[in-house]
Amino acid sequence: MSETLISPPHPREGDRPRRPFVLIIALALAGVLSTVGGGVAIRAHLTRKPTADEIAAAGQKEIASRWRALTAGEIFPARADETSSEGSVIDSMTPTLSALRVGIAPRVSCAEGFDHPLAEVLVRHGCRTVLRATYVDPSGTLVTTLGVAVMPDAKRADGAETDFSASLGVHGVEERYGVRAVPFPGTVAAGFGDSLRQDFSYENGHTPYLFFRSSGWITDRATRLETVVVNTFAFARVALDKVILRLATTNEPCERRGVKC
Repeated sequence: MSETLISPPHPREGDRPRRPFVLIIALALAGVLSTVGGGVAIRAHLTRKPTADEIAAAGQKEIASRWRALTAGEIFPARADETSSEGSVIDSMTPTLSALRVGIAPRVSCAEGFDHPLAEVLVRHGCRTVLRATYVDPSGTLVTTLGVAVMPDAKRADGAETDFSASLGVHGVEERYGVRAVPFPGTVAAGFGDSLRQDFSYENGHTPYLFFRSSGWITDRATRLETVVVNTFAFARVALDKVILRLATTNEPCERRGVKC
């Protein structure tokens, strides 16, 4: 008995396996979904609001670089005024204390810009440079040199301040040592030198800067006073307050020039 073998029909043109085509579609669809998902993730990252820590970090970075970003004239204004908060509206618009800028000194090293014992402490804590300017009061009889010690960061500025008492005595920075005077030839402050300094003061504020002022009289009083009457050099405080405001303001960091939050 013979068996008839029936050969399977030859595949016709167009009857090709469909699985690779389906696989290609699936892979393409996966790629599209991946791209869309990545785009959504990127958009979410770009549009999300910064955290409080990110804002604080951006602000600290901006403050630390502000001494480079601002011009010398922006740091040391041509005039600083303080108005009275008492009396009539007219009185409150009239400056009660004023400081007039005589000149801005070129930047120098901290070793050059401060009395040696103070400079040693500042340099030990990484002081980078010192910015200085000289101001007089409207009468032209009082003079002050302001100095800004630029530190690497707020932590080392605080460390230097803590070291002042241990290295210079409890009141050393307020009685004996400070920023060195800067005279400007051809001005009312032409003769202002270190020997004429009568009053020393400094401020911090937990920023990368330490702020100093050394004040005295335009004319030589021969001997240094043991005690300076309170507020004698209040005009110098007004000038330094303006400098602190320019360099150490910390409110709304995301709105400041050059800050990306």
